[in-house]
Amino acid sequence: MTTAAPAESRVLPESRRVALFVSVILVPAVVVLWGLPDRTADLWAWTIRPDLTPIFIGAGFAAGSFFFWQTFRAERWHPSSAGVISASGFAALMLIATLIHWDRFNHGDAPVLAATAFYAWTGLYIVSPLMLLAVWLRNRRTDRGIPDARDGAVPRGARLAARIVAVAVLAAAAVGFLTPQTAIDLWPWQLSPLTARVLAGFTAQVGIAALVLSFDSRWSAWRLIVQSFFVATAFLLVGALRAWDDFDHGNPMTWLYLAGLLASAAALGALYRRMESSIAAVAPRT
Repeated sequence: MTTAAPAESRVLPESRRVALFVSVILVPAVVVLWGLPDRTADLWAWTIRPDLTPIFIGAGFAAGSFFFWQTFRAERWHPSSAGVISASGFAALMLIATLIHWDRFNHGDAPVLAATAFYAWTGLYIVSPLMLLAVWLRNRRTDRGIPDARDGAVPRGARLAARIVAVAVLAAAAVGFLTPQTAIDLWPWQLSPLTARVLAGFTAQVGIAALVLSFDSRWSAWRLIVQSFFVATAFLLVGALRAWDDFDHGNPMTWLYLAGLLASAAALGALYRRMESSIAAVAPRT
């Protein structure tokens, strides 16, 4: 445990504005993708089938909206640092996927709302990779690496585990993005080359965040990312129940996918409880 004074690590005004913008713009995406997964032909940038795929994407966007809303409200930058740089990487991959699969998107004579979603999607991913990278580069200069006044040191074993997971996840993301047919053959529900690349982008985002965190021992740098993972997991598990028939129940990956979600949530839940309890145990009494 440490009781050092908080690092300066302030959230700059431009970072706060960007965080608010991203958080708000993701809300309608969550409503459409997670809430109305069978309406993507009319309401989304491209038609997505089966329902589990928009539910998966919507769950990721729900976690992203939560993360950026908390960043907008935050006093300190370093709890958001890993998430912002990983979001920049995700956005770059989404732009590449969009350009590769341009013909799959709802433009031209598409329904009005779907075409609007397409232009919003495309515009966002043209701007956001460099915008988020610029925010990260500028704001990280305020972080001197000093723990917060009430902070904890993440155990070395947890950081090593995060590094191992990050390498494995990034390797899987690279395979899925570069050879989407491999993901299509293995995934527990039906994918297209475009959705395989989109899911690989989310996977890469998790890997980047885990890799960055593995080099930071401050629990305050981990907390928000772990909370965002809990949000994504809750949306994913509820979504899995809603679209249960979309799974290939004879595919072992179905059960590996669900077990992986539950095991990751349990492991991170145990770490979260341990770290928060240790901080509370040394908190000054008033």
